Order: sequence, then structure tokens, then C-alpha cells
Amino acid sequence: MGKSTSSYKPQKRADGRWSIRLMVDGESVYIYGKTQSEVRDRLKTKLKEIEDAKSAKITDVLKADKITVEQWARSCLETYSSVGVRNSTYGGYLSIINTHLSDRFGKMKLSEVTNACVQDYISKKARSKANPDGLGEKSLINIRNYLSLIFNQAIKNGILLRNPASGVKIPKSGVKETIALSVDEEHRLLEAARNYPRPIMFAVVFALYTGCRKGEILGLQWKDIDFDEGIIHITKQFTRQFNKDTSADNSTVLGLSEPKTKFSIRDVYMFDSFAKELKAYKDKMIDWKKENRFNHSEEDFVFVGTKNKPIEPRIFYKYYQEVMEIAGIEDANFHTLRHTFTTRCIENGMDILMVSRTLGHSNISTTLNKYSHLLPKHQKACMEKLEAIYY
Repeated sequence: MGKSTSSYKPQKRADGRWSIRLMVDGESVYIYGKTQSEVRDRLKTKLKEIEDAKSAKITDVLKADKITVEQWARSCLETYSSVGVRNSTYGGYLSIINTHLSDRFGKMKLSEVTNACVQDYISKKARSKANPDGLGEKSLINIRNYLSLIFNQAIKNGILLRNPASGVKIPKSGVKETIALSVDEEHRLLEAARNYPRPIMFAVVFALYTGCRKGEILGLQWKDIDFDEGIIHITKQFTRQFNKDTSADNSTVLGLSEPKTKFSIRDVYMFDSFAKELKAYKDKMIDWKKENRFNHSEEDFVFVGTKNKPIEPRIFYKYYQEVMEIAGIEDANFHTLRHTFTTRCIENGMDILMVSRTLGHSNISTTLNKYSHLLPKHQKACMEKLEAIYY
């Protein structure tokens, strides 16, 4: 730059603020402040940034003064993520942009973002006693990681010198206690599902006896079930995902995809009574297909709609709500069945590692964190078993 900060003369604007104009590579850059002192301090910082950027061979440093975090995030989404990530990941990135980068933080210029303001943003979003509806740690990690991703891309593109999301800490926001059905509620729900006129609600029985996720259940094909060995092979899920092939933010498509994580690919063992009931359900569905002139194939989905095709999840959920109403149960979504299965496992002494593997959790700590409130009872049951051995 060559000039010292004293070479620049602040000018007072009509709105009362002060400004300084400097030229960088033939382009005008304006520095603003409430006072002459403030604008000079900002000028000093800007000159240092420009010198550092030139030393580091940053080629497009002025772009950071012109583009907001949200604008840059959307640019990265269309330029890089649209060709390099799965639909579900793309949808997750878009959700972060629409939900978290459309507010004050997202309107900041890239050059204005500091490590401190990213930390402050993440901390304010965290769930706490003062903010019980805030975000859990997993959601906060996703936001931080996405910010880090786009800032790193800005570094690669010669726009930023450093990543302001680097080193940002995730607050301990606590884990919401999982809700499970009581034994009585579970029995009522099982009865309601078994007697429901639409066979597809056997999926409720399936969930309560295996702990599988809804997408995993709806994605099951008969070839995935080995009745000889009593094993269910979980290798995929059926979900509604974001459609990258359109420009609309709310366009989605239904289809099979890889499970939630690599640990979700697993074998779930069936106890004998359930295996027999599932086999009876299969026989019932084969008879139904014959009556409706559908050919049965092991490629068929286990749970289908009236046209022997995968069912739209929203229609499936409508039937589920009707079953819940018949059972007299309120405020229990389908995921509650997974929590109920887990609760019964722990209450009856199943090893926590085996519970974690059956659920397809990526880490046993996930299981421990979600179900820690059940561990005292689990420990008591284990000690009682020891008593039976020693006495």
C-alpha cells in the first residue's frame, strides 16, 4: 500500500458517520465508523488485512467486503455441493442456509466475520435452561461444520486469509430425555395395530419389536429378511429427499438411499415369536396380492400401499395417527416406538453395547447419552443377577 494511516483523511458524511476511501488494485474501498478514531482503527485493521492477503497471495480479497455469508453459502451450494454430495446432504446444507443464515449473522460480509462472532452465534443458538427450545449439540456441530466448509472454500478461492469458524466450541446443551411408552400403552398399541384394517400397520409391531427407524422399515424388501436364520438385514432406507434437479427449495423426491450412517447397516435378530408373526404377515400379503392380481416377488417391499408400491410416508403417518387414537395414546410420534424398544431392552438387562449395535448407533456414547436415565435400573438388575449366582 505504501501510505501510512495518517495519509488518509476521514470525511464526515451527511448521516453523521465518518468514512475513509482507499484504493486497492484500482478499486475503491470505503471504511466507515461512528467517530474519526473508530474509522482510523478500522482503516489500520483493513490495511493490515490487505498486506497479509498480498503476502499470502490471496487473489480476491476485496470480494470478502462485497459478499455476505448467506450469499457465499448459496454460491458454494450451487457450485460445489450440487455435484459433490448426496441429495440428503444437499438438503441439509440448504436447510442450514434457510434456517440459520438468513438472519443477522448471514447478512454479515465475509470480511466482517470473526471467530468471536461465530462463537457467539453458536452459543446463543444452544439449548439451555434459559433457552429450552434451543438447538442440541448435534445440530450445533452441523452448523459449525458447514460454516467451516464454506469458509475453507473461500480460502481456496483466494477470498479469505483464515477460517473464522476454526476452533469454535460447542456448548454442552444437554440431551433431551427420550420418551417411551409404558408397558400398558405398548400393549394397547400392539393390539390396535394388529386389529387395524390396513395390514401395513403391522409396521408398528415391527418397530416395537426391532427398534428400526421408520425409513429403514419402509425401505425393507422381502429379500432382506432371512427367516431361516432369524435375521433382518438393514442396508437402506426409504425417505423423502431434496430434489437437486430443480431450482425450488421445497422440491423433494421419494426413494431408497443409504442408511443414516455406515453403522446403520446392520443385522437385527428376531426373537422366535416375532419371526413367526412376521412370516404369517408375509403369507397374508401374498394372499392379498393374489386377490388383487399382483405377482409376488422377493424384491417387493415388505410394507406397501394399495398398489403394491412403497407408501408415501405422509399417508403412512396418517394411518399411524389413527392407530394411536384407537389405542388412546397422545403425543407419541413413530420414533417413540424406537425409544420404547430400547427402554424395554435396557429394563430387561440387555447389554448396552448390544443395544447400541441393534439400534445402529455410530457410537455407544450416543446410546449412553440418550438413555442414561435408565442406567440405574439396569445396574440394579445386573446386581440382582450377580446375587443369584453368588447366593
